[in-house]
Amino acid sequence: MGAEYFVKNKTTMTMISKNTISKDCKINKINNPYSIWVIDNFLTEGILDKIHQHWPSSNDLRWISGYKTINGKKNILEEGLLAISKISDIPTPIQSIFNFFHTDEFTHYVQALTCHKQLVSDTSMRWSGLRIMLPGSSQKIHSDARIHPENKLRKEITCLLYLNKEYQKTKDTGCLEIWDDSMTNCVHEIEPLNNRLVLFVNNDKAYHGVPFVKTERKAITWSILTKQAATSTRSKALFVSRPQDDKKIGQLGLERAYIKDKVVK
Repeated sequence: MGAEYFVKNKTTMTMISKNTISKDCKINKINNPYSIWVIDNFLTEGILDKIHQHWPSSNDLRWISGYKTINGKKNILEEGLLAISKISDIPTPIQSIFNFFHTDEFTHYVQALTCHKQLVSDTSMRWSGLRIMLPGSSQKIHSDARIHPENKLRKEITCLLYLNKEYQKTKDTGCLEIWDDSMTNCVHEIEPLNNRLVLFVNNDKAYHGVPFVKTERKAITWSILTKQAATSTRSKALFVSRPQDDKKIGQLGLERAYIKDKVVK
C-alpha cells in the first residue's frame, strides 16, 4: 500500500531565498511510525534544471562506492550505491545549492517546519553528498547513525532530495520503504519523484531503506543535527532484517554499525 500523506499546513518561505525554493511547493506530513515531511515541487525550475544539467554520469571517476566487505564478508547491505561526498568533487554549479542546504538559514526553515528545537547545521557535511543507486542495487532497511563522531551532536533530521525524471513506480520500483518499530510491516512507500524533498526525524528505530531498484535512482542527501542529548553512541547506520530477508542481514548489520572508519592519509 502506498504512503498516505496528511497535509498539515503550508509554511511560508519568506526566510528562504526566493530563487531557490519554489513558492508553489506542497508540504505533506506523515505521523506514523515517526515524523516524515514530504515536500513536492521543492526547488525552483531554474535551480532544478541546473542540477540535472551538471549531474555527473554514473561512469564519472568522482563517484566512489562504500564498503565492499565487512570484517571479511561481502557487504550485502548496500550494493550498487555510488557517492560523491567531497565538496571539491561536486560540480561547481551544484555546489551553491549543496552549500545552501547546510546554512543556518535553511536549518532555521526546517526547525520552523518540524517544530524541532535546537537544530544545528552539519557544516562538517559528514553524511552529505550526491548519491546514485545503479540498476539492481539496494540499500537494506536501517536506522541512521545517532551521534556525530567528532562533535558528539545528535543526528536529528535526515534530508533526501530526489532527482528522478519520468519515474514510474510500477516500472522503476525503488521506493523509500518506511517500516514500523517491530520490523513486521512496511507502513509506507514513498516514491522518489523528481524534485521531491523528504525529511524525517531520526530515532533508534526510524527504520527505512530501498530494498531494490530497477533503474538508476538519483538523490542529494544531508543531515541536520541537534544540541539535545544523544540516545546512543552509534555513529553509523544499523541495518536490520525484514521478515522475508535472510537473517544474515541483521547479523551483518550489527557488525556494520560498529565497524571503524577507514583512515584516509
